[in-house]
Amino acid sequence: MRKIKSQLLSAIIGIIIVIFLFWYIKIEEIIKAFSYFSFDKLILFIIVSIIMMLLHTLKWSIILKSQGCKVPFFKLFTYKLAGFAVSYVTPSAHIGGEPVRAYLLKNNHNIEFKKSLSSVVIDKSLDLSLNGFFACITILIILANFTVPKNTAILMILGFFAMASAMYAFYHLTLTEKGFFTTCFRLLRLNKWKLTKKYEKDIKGMESHLIYFFKYNKKGFRNAFFTFLLIWILMFVEFKLALLLLGYNASFVAIFIVFSLVGLAYILPVPAALGALEFGQSSTSVMLGISKGVGLALSIIIRGRDMIWVFLGLSYLALHKINFREIKVNNNEN
Repeated sequence: MRKIKSQLLSAIIGIIIVIFLFWYIKIEEIIKAFSYFSFDKLILFIIVSIIMMLLHTLKWSIILKSQGCKVPFFKLFTYKLAGFAVSYVTPSAHIGGEPVRAYLLKNNHNIEFKKSLSSVVIDKSLDLSLNGFFACITILIILANFTVPKNTAILMILGFFAMASAMYAFYHLTLTEKGFFTTCFRLLRLNKWKLTKKYEKDIKGMESHLIYFFKYNKKGFRNAFFTFLLIWILMFVEFKLALLLLGYNASFVAIFIVFSLVGLAYILPVPAALGALEFGQSSTSVMLGISKGVGLALSIIIRGRDMIWVFLGLSYLALHKINFREIKVNNNEN
């Protein structure tokens, strides 16, 4: 009940922020931004977005194949959409859909749950670590090139060291075979609690697959890593097109800042990053010296794209009558 209340509260706060921004920013600014809209650029934007989702699926496929698991690409694509949809609508820092993906692999392809879960953890670890790396670069670019309030600068510096420390800890503990998740489990003394102690062996089993992939499966890691780099390159193209749709010919640095901050917004434990995305994009617009309406219009485009994926993912779950209670029970048992 307490968890539901906190989720509801975070969603309400996000909605209030969105309403405030639409009230604070003149609607004329948003309409003006959309007045540059071009059907040709919109088609290109959609094509690039589809290619990026396909590449995300390819990255996951590479990881699974390196673990000796072969799953039809289209099936993986639908599982990816399902996981994305659940992550999007739950306040779980964009990782709530990972157990869903693991469940679908186990249930539909008889893949051992520890292995299926490790594949999505590896997939998400690559995403978060590379996103965190570029977010750190973004913070340095902002601090070096823009004037920000002192308190904001302090928070950004703290965020920089927090992300850098987390990335170092993950790769150091994984490559030294100590295990990041196992170490966290013990540091939090969860291995001493009767309720959680039983999960330690399962976490070790899952993490053994992570250690093997990152330390010994060099070909799989290299292919997955370069696939994600390609996704990042296409992300530049995607946001370039999105901003051109709004009449703003953004520089390389501006695009880098924009989509890095989008990634940070989705890390926050708020359903669909409600309010965080809109506030972040509006603030970025001010920092870049452009209309706040452009920032808010960009967030509308991003949400529009994401909602298409969410609709398709939730439709798959509904059509196949996926029971979330069953997923929860399955995860607890495994």
